[in-house]
Amino acid sequence: MSILSTLLNFWRRPAVQYAAAFLLLALLILGVHHTALVGGLFMDDYAHFQQLEESDWSLAGLTDACRLELIGGVAEIWFLPECTLRFFRPLAFGLMKLTYTLADWDPFAMHAASLAWHLLTCTLLAVLLRRLGAAPWLSWGVAGLFAIHPGQITPVQWLACQTELMVTSFLLAATLCYLRFRGWSEPDDVFLRRPRPPYAWAVAALLFFAAALGCRENAIAFPFVMLPLEFLLRKRFSRHVAAFYAAAGLIVVAYLWLRSAALAGMSLPPYPYVYHPGDPGFLRFIFDKTLYYLLGEFLLAPIVPFGGLPYLRARPFLFYLLATLVLILILAVSLRFFRRRPGLLAPAWLVGFMAPVLPAFSSPHHLYLPGIGWAIIVMLLLRGIGGHPATSHPRQALMWLCIISLGAGFSGATLAFGVAFDTAQRVEDQVAAEIISVADRIQDGDTLYIANLPMIAHYTRLTVEHQTGRRDLKVRPLTWAPRVLGLVGTSIETEITWIDERTIIIRVVGDRYFSGPMGRLVAQASGNPTPQHSAEWAAQHGFTAEVIEADADGIVAIRFTFERPLTDPGIHLFWGSRVRWAMKLNPAAEHE
Repeated sequence: MSILSTLLNFWRRPAVQYAAAFLLLALLILGVHHTALVGGLFMDDYAHFQQLEESDWSLAGLTDACRLELIGGVAEIWFLPECTLRFFRPLAFGLMKLTYTLADWDPFAMHAASLAWHLLTCTLLAVLLRRLGAAPWLSWGVAGLFAIHPGQITPVQWLACQTELMVTSFLLAATLCYLRFRGWSEPDDVFLRRPRPPYAWAVAALLFFAAALGCRENAIAFPFVMLPLEFLLRKRFSRHVAAFYAAAGLIVVAYLWLRSAALAGMSLPPYPYVYHPGDPGFLRFIFDKTLYYLLGEFLLAPIVPFGGLPYLRARPFLFYLLATLVLILILAVSLRFFRRRPGLLAPAWLVGFMAPVLPAFSSPHHLYLPGIGWAIIVMLLLRGIGGHPATSHPRQALMWLCIISLGAGFSGATLAFGVAFDTAQRVEDQVAAEIISVADRIQDGDTLYIANLPMIAHYTRLTVEHQTGRRDLKVRPLTWAPRVLGLVGTSIETEITWIDERTIIIRVVGDRYFSGPMGRLVAQASGNPTPQHSAEWAAQHGFTAEVIEADADGIVAIRFTFERPLTDPGIHLFWGSRVRWAMKLNPAAEHE
């Protein structure tokens, strides 16, 4: 009995329980997201890898590394206007460059860093939930649900989204420091007993806020998310609080000035990558996208760029019915706890940090930072189910049954979403592998024409250059494959007709080019329902494309005429079909 009593007393120590909860959380994250460790690079990762490797450590160098030359740089596409996305995230890219440098530029270390950032975020979330009144194990249980939420697949497993993990960690730290500065009453916690000067917490909150701004633009909402809490804090709005918000305002002004100077005043990307207030349907888009993201948070709706929201809009009854149910849930929780700080912080965080990304095109990683608001709402719901831990044993059992059931469902969905993510990455790898298999015939500066390129393999040029050492390749997709993941394994037939050594006709049977979400993207970006290019573009890039057969569903056939013959040794034509990802064609053999 003495040994058992000793063990029980040891287990009752808060530090021991926190250590056990932390270890369980780390094992949970590793169990669900372990495939990230063998993921390698994917899409934007290749651009970031190359640009970080070439950049120096200066502010200008790190800012220049933070860009995506979507159209024109990565791939020269005749059916889309040139577009470069530039961001100001020097701290995040400095941390990424540091990780790469220390790991001798091994992507494994970057994926391990992503898991570590995710673990840090979930740990800080557990601390915040404890501060909001959750029982110790409930706070860690909800943090565990956040850790395996299916919406977190992209930011945790895609290196390009590591900035989302960083900004969330810094903002959680800023929030915890801000609450200490404002005298937020917290539970009797062994780690928080020793008092600290309030001004130190204010300075720490501002520093973490500044660090978050150096990682992602959506951090700018932090003061606006915290401000509503002042209505519930018992201490009046003193000059010290006013000074805090004035300092936060100065940080925002300095950040905007520095960002404008670093990016040379570069404006936001055009529609449809970003909706501007003057664009048609702006308010409707913002409203519907808010509902779409809420469905992603609460009902696990997949967030699909350019396709998911139009799909739901085409089914308005289902879309708005489900969104109404989610809004009722959020409103009910907020009203139930309105006079308590968690009831106001939850919707403020959920909507406040969602607002900065609403004008941009839909992307699943946008759910990560607002997901902290989702976690607070879930904590409040579970706490309502469980009642007080000391007196409501049956209700506590029901609460933990809910947590375990949600955890099992989330784990299964996350693993399923992970399979879809891995499949997309394998498609990109397979396309590159077929091209790399003939790399001995490709020289620096050569031009690669690719017909039926899977849209997911948009970064093929960088992938091939990264793995072969070739440089300055020019990749010019003739068509995207009618399906996002390509044609391999489908029943879609594609045909190529050789007119002469400079002219070919490409035709699709059983589907259409530029239909569905891909066609919508092209039409919105170019402003033309039918893909086309200018004479200046053709003169610069050395070929013309002419649609010769189309119907209401899309394009059937396109004629391509090239300035240089396809038999030129510096020209390479690759063909995607239902049996090959990118087979190199031999134009000379076609004309023997």
